[in-house]
Amino acid sequence: MKNYLIIYNGNAGKSDNETIAQHAKALLENNGKTVTLSKTKSRDDAVEQAQKSTEKYNCLITIGGDGSINTACEGFLKAGKSIPLGIIPGGTINNFARALNIPLNTDQAINNLLDGTPAAVDLGAVGETPMVSSLTLGRLADIARNVKDDEKKKFGKIVYLIKGFKELFTNRSYKLKVTANDRSEVLRAQILLITTTNSVGGFIAFNPEASYDDDTLHVFLLKSFTPMKLLTYLRYFITGNLKNAKGVRYFKTKTVKIENLSKRDIQARIDGDPAMSLPITVAIKKNFLNVMVPKSS
Repeated sequence: MKNYLIIYNGNAGKSDNETIAQHAKALLENNGKTVTLSKTKSRDDAVEQAQKSTEKYNCLITIGGDGSINTACEGFLKAGKSIPLGIIPGGTINNFARALNIPLNTDQAINNLLDGTPAAVDLGAVGETPMVSSLTLGRLADIARNVKDDEKKKFGKIVYLIKGFKELFTNRSYKLKVTANDRSEVLRAQILLITTTNSVGGFIAFNPEASYDDDTLHVFLLKSFTPMKLLTYLRYFITGNLKNAKGVRYFKTKTVKIENLSKRDIQARIDGDPAMSLPITVAIKKNFLNVMVPKSS
């Protein structure tokens, strides 16, 4: 018999998280599992429960999007180890779930907790801050900062293009020092994007070279992002060829250090949420996670 912990935030994402949790609990218990439900009071509470789960449970289940998964992974990092992670997607974009072929349909995702198999998955990290999907700096982060949660729920991923149009008319760039693969370079860029999977913004074909277990950080630097280039970049983005677009630098690494040489503060966004300011060092943690994925994956 296995012991499962299901954690969920009743005040975020779908309003029926508790119903989903109860449904998952019933299915697991009908199949001989012992299940504990926990409605978390805050992010800190969720992190603490995820950390403690590594000593008391055989599997941790989250309900929500990339932010909820990130919270669970922060607990794992603080514990210095992980247990199998089950995911019931409930966010707007769900990059991580998409990259791992986890069903977005709630009933199918719950069935995957029983029918799926654990897969070794890499985790990006800035110290004890996890990065399950992406880290952004510059104007892409500025665009995301202007998108409210209720707008994401109402309009979906298209809201980023709507909100971003105004940002395109600025000509703001950032002076950075980037160190990776035993080489340092000072450069100016308007956007920096780091990913751990092939899915960004809900597009699973964003970077066909990337996979959740390739032990690699994928880094994109866009020197110029203007209205004239929007359609070109969008076409490259959707078809998975952004790294081939003119004005885009792309490289792979296991660790990258990014320092701020601009006068203004530069704040990162990780998995869609505000994070720390530069300087930062991002590293890949090989096979740190074991995530329940469909057997066909």
